[in-house]
Amino acid sequence: MKSSRPWHTLQGWLLTTNLSMLSIILVLAMVFFGIVFSLLEETQERTRRYEILTTLSTQLNTSRTLFAKIAQHPTREIDETLLDEFDFMNKELAITLHRLGLNTDEDPERYFLHKGVANGIFFINRELMNLIDVRTDLDSIEYFNRFWAIDKVYSYLESYTFYRYLPRAVQSDVWSFYQTRQLIFTYRSIGVLLFLFIVTIFSSLFYKLTMRLVTPVQSMVDAAKQIFHGNFDGEPIPISGPLELQYLEESMNQMRQSLKERLEILEENAELEKRLHEQELERMRTKRELEKARYNALQSQINPHFLFNTLNTISRTALFENAPSTVDLIDNLAAVFRYTLKHNEDVTLAEEIQFIREYLTIQQYRFKERLSFSILLGEELKEMRIPPLILQPLVENAMIHGLEPKVEGGTITIEATKKDKKAMITITDSGVGIDMKKLYTPDKASGHIGIRNIERRIEHYFNGKSTMKFERMSDEGG
Repeated sequence: MKSSRPWHTLQGWLLTTNLSMLSIILVLAMVFFGIVFSLLEETQERTRRYEILTTLSTQLNTSRTLFAKIAQHPTREIDETLLDEFDFMNKELAITLHRLGLNTDEDPERYFLHKGVANGIFFINRELMNLIDVRTDLDSIEYFNRFWAIDKVYSYLESYTFYRYLPRAVQSDVWSFYQTRQLIFTYRSIGVLLFLFIVTIFSSLFYKLTMRLVTPVQSMVDAAKQIFHGNFDGEPIPISGPLELQYLEESMNQMRQSLKERLEILEENAELEKRLHEQELERMRTKRELEKARYNALQSQINPHFLFNTLNTISRTALFENAPSTVDLIDNLAAVFRYTLKHNEDVTLAEEIQFIREYLTIQQYRFKERLSFSILLGEELKEMRIPPLILQPLVENAMIHGLEPKVEGGTITIEATKKDKKAMITITDSGVGIDMKKLYTPDKASGHIGIRNIERRIEHYFNGKSTMKFERMSDEGG
C-alpha cells in the first residue's frame, strides 16, 4: 500500500465527508437560527414596549385617581393608606419608565418624549408635597391653583403618553419592522442559496466519492472478464481508490500474473508431455516393428532346413518306389508349404496340430517303421491362438536327437490339455535323449533350430507369460 493514513481508507473517506458536511450544516444552521432568534427577540422587545406604554398609561390614570382622593379628602388629616398607595404607584411609574429607557442616538424624538413624561411625574411628586402643605384652607386660591396644575399635568401626561409617545413608537417601529422584513427576506434568500450550495457541494462530493469507488471496481470487473475469456496479457489494473480497493487491485494483478505464469507452465508441460508421448509412441512402434522383424527372422530360419530334408526324402522315395505313396508324400509336402506360406501371424492350436500331423506323415516316409506318433488334442484348446511353427522344431529335435540315433526307432507323443486354467502342450519321445546344453545351441552346420529360438517367439507372443520345460524321462533317454 502506498499510504496508511486513516482518511485514505473507505471508512475514512465516508467519515471525513459526512463529518465535514454535518459540520458545515450545523454551523450554517446555528448562524441562521441565531439571526432568526435575534430578529424575533427584537420584535418581541418592540411588542413589550407597547405593553409597557399601555401599562404606563394605566398607571398614570391610577396615580391621578389616587391624587384626586388625597387632594379631595374630606378631613384635614390625610389617610396614610392613600399616601402609601400613591407613593407605591409613583415607584411603579418610575420602574415602568426605566423599562422604557432610551438614548438620544436610538430615537431623539422618542427620547425627549420619554424625558417629558419623567419630568412630569417628578413635577407631580414635588407639587403634591406643596399641595399638602397648603391643604389647611381647601377653598384658597393657592390650593386650587396647585390642584389644578397637578391635575393638568396628569391630563397632559396621559394624553402625551397615549397620543404622542405610543404613536411615535409605532411610527418608529414601522420602519424597523420593514427593515426586519427585508432582513428576513434577505436571510431567506441567502438560506435558499446556501441550501442549494450545500446540496451542490454534497452532490459533487458524493459523485466524486462514487466515481472513486466505481472506477476501480469497473476496472476490476473488466480485468475479470478478460481473465474469464483467457486473456492474461491485458494492462495491469491502475492502483487507485481507498486502501481496501487498492489491496483488491494489487491482489487481482498478482492473481492474473500468477495465473499467466501457471498457464505458461501448464502449456510447456503439455507440450513436453506431447513430445514425450510422441517419442514413446514412436519408440513403441519401432519396438513392435523390431519385434516383428525378429519374429519373422526367427520363423524364417525354420523353412529352409525343413525344405531341404523334405526334398531329400522325396528324392529317395522317388528313387526306390515308383508308387502312389509318392503322390501322398507330395500332397503332404504341398499342405506343409501352404501352411508355412499362408500363416504369417498367429494360428489356432488345431491348425498347428494338423500341420504337425502332416509333417510327421512325411517323416514316416523317411523313417519307415522306425517312426510312429500319437496326437491328443482337447476340445477346449482347439481354438487357442499360438504363433505358427513353434511345435515343428521341437518334434524335429525329438526325431533327430532322440529317434534317429536309435536303431529300432521309437514313438513321438503329443498331448495338449488344460489344467488349472492353463494350457499344457507335452511332446514326448522314446529315443536316446539329448544333452541339455546341446538342446539350447543351434547346429549352424546342419541348420537345425535351437530351443532358444522357440522360447523367444513364445515370449514375444505371450508377453513373457509362457514357460518351457525339458526333462529326461530316464537315464537311457526319452
